[in-house]
Amino acid sequence: MSWHQEWQALSARIKGLLDAGTFFYGALQHSSSDDMGVRKKILLAHAENIFTSLNEYLEKYRSTLPDKALECVESFLTKSDIKKFNFNPDSNMVRSHVQFALTSLSAFQSEYSYIISDTQAVALKITERAFLHLNRSILVDDEIKMKWLKEFKKGETNCEKLGALHLLSHGIWAFKAYAEKGRTDLILNEPLSDISEVDKTSIALVLTEWKVVKKPSELHDKIKEAHEQTKIYKSGVLGGIELTDYRYLVMVSEKRLSMPPDIKEDKIIYRLVNIAVKPDTPSVEAKKTKDKT
Repeated sequence: MSWHQEWQALSARIKGLLDAGTFFYGALQHSSSDDMGVRKKILLAHAENIFTSLNEYLEKYRSTLPDKALECVESFLTKSDIKKFNFNPDSNMVRSHVQFALTSLSAFQSEYSYIISDTQAVALKITERAFLHLNRSILVDDEIKMKWLKEFKKGETNCEKLGALHLLSHGIWAFKAYAEKGRTDLILNEPLSDISEVDKTSIALVLTEWKVVKKPSELHDKIKEAHEQTKIYKSGVLGGIELTDYRYLVMVSEKRLSMPPDIKEDKIIYRLVNIAVKPDTPSVEAKKTKDKT
């Protein structure tokens, strides 16, 4: 289980406790007594278990949590009122202790869920930067350019391995789809079934499909082919780091291509990225465009 999956379980426990508290206090409208000791035996006892689980969660995933998420959990659990909280108060203090415990957990659940939802935006920005860096590296570094030219001539498998290696240097673990819920590691060309290494080392897990475009006239067919191969993938969030709303169709060509707009389908954006292995400089490209017009 990953940190995000375990948080979903913890979040569900917090929600269940809050629902139980809501039901209990609603029932008190008809009877002001708590003869069975529900506040202490159930509400506070379950709250204590959740606080214990949160501390275990922090220690277990301290090294893999995003910085903001880690800061949020640490800040919450190290507050003096939380650290010194008594889950077995005197009878005259039970009501106020229940209110504090449940309200604290509710506030934390809301804040933490908001913070980790932002990891998708961060993953998208880093992925975009990785592709931009790759194109510019090829443009200015002759060694990288020669390496890409060599792999371009060998075909798509070589390009996707080299591309996945570059993305990994940015913390992006690229994979391609096979069947509806299958994932293939681009570098090893093996099923990606265990994501523990991905979870420990990467910021995002991103679905990509790489195509070699030998001639500009092939571009639209290659895009269509890549789109068909990626849209069959139906799996959702994996470990909290899978970029679920974006998929990358990467067209590797010799010269830079004019790409059509991204494809938007079923709330998913298929980003069309061109990697040119022997690009002209921007000034040369601008002159060519001007000459055509």
